[in-house]
Amino acid sequence: MLIIDGHNLIGALPDEDLANPDDEVRLLARLRGYRSQSSQDMLVFFDSGDLPAQSPDLSTEGVRVRFAAPGQSADDAIVDFLRSRKEPGQYAVVTNDQGLRFRAASAGASLQWASDFAHRLARRRKPRTGQPVDSGPDPLDPAFADLAAQFMHPGGEDARFGADLHGPAETWIERLYGDDVEQARLAARWLGRFGGSGGAGPLRDALTHWDAGVRRAAVIALADLNEPSVVADLVQRLAGDPSSMVREAAADSLGRIGGRVAETALEYAAEADGKGKVRKAAREALLQMRARRKSGRLAR
Repeated sequence: MLIIDGHNLIGALPDEDLANPDDEVRLLARLRGYRSQSSQDMLVFFDSGDLPAQSPDLSTEGVRVRFAAPGQSADDAIVDFLRSRKEPGQYAVVTNDQGLRFRAASAGASLQWASDFAHRLARRRKPRTGQPVDSGPDPLDPAFADLAAQFMHPGGEDARFGADLHGPAETWIERLYGDDVEQARLAARWLGRFGGSGGAGPLRDALTHWDAGVRRAAVIALADLNEPSVVADLVQRLAGDPSSMVREAAADSLGRIGGRVAETALEYAAEADGKGKVRKAAREALLQMRARRKSGRLAR
């Protein structure tokens, strides 16, 4: 049986978005479709309260759903479940979370990468007789690459900037303020990497963009600039942005910049945010920030 780290798998799917209010329900629908072809049973874990209604009909034959108890993370719930099994080796945990992978392996379970499983979910399947070919998105298409992965490996996206990679900042600022959302996201990335202090003002403006993806790109780009002056702007995003995707990015960015103001905001979000994935991001940011402080590489 597969044990699915629900939100981690959503984040690995190239055509799903953690910012969608129904991202969990959409994942369950996809897993049911996959199960109908693979006959592989699954147990999906979510943080407590992340679905709009924890009703019994969320579990279906072959795809069962469990919620972490209040105050407990989904990671902890998965590990507790494994430790309660007589034969934990019959379970495979699907996640990219390194901490959970270590804990699950220590409990005796096998492991699968969420990114690999996401490819299986998104892969075009051979149709049955009389059925049309699935023309869904190819997960290898760069157009569907995950935004976070692009920031984790920024050198690989230079080609995406095109001939304007070394162009003037004014060109990219104009695109940031333009109507093309994809170009605005790309412009935010460029300004974070190459815009210097002159990019901070336009990126601050982008924090109120109507598109959550642009706001998220701006949040990450401001952290790339590593200017302490933007901490207040990021704290505001963490505390009040309607998109959990943006709040999650703000937590990570505040952890990268550091400082007492950022730490206080992260401590509050780690306890009070309504989304488990944001609380988890805030906790991880605090751990990383404090580890760097202990090593003398982060200001108090």
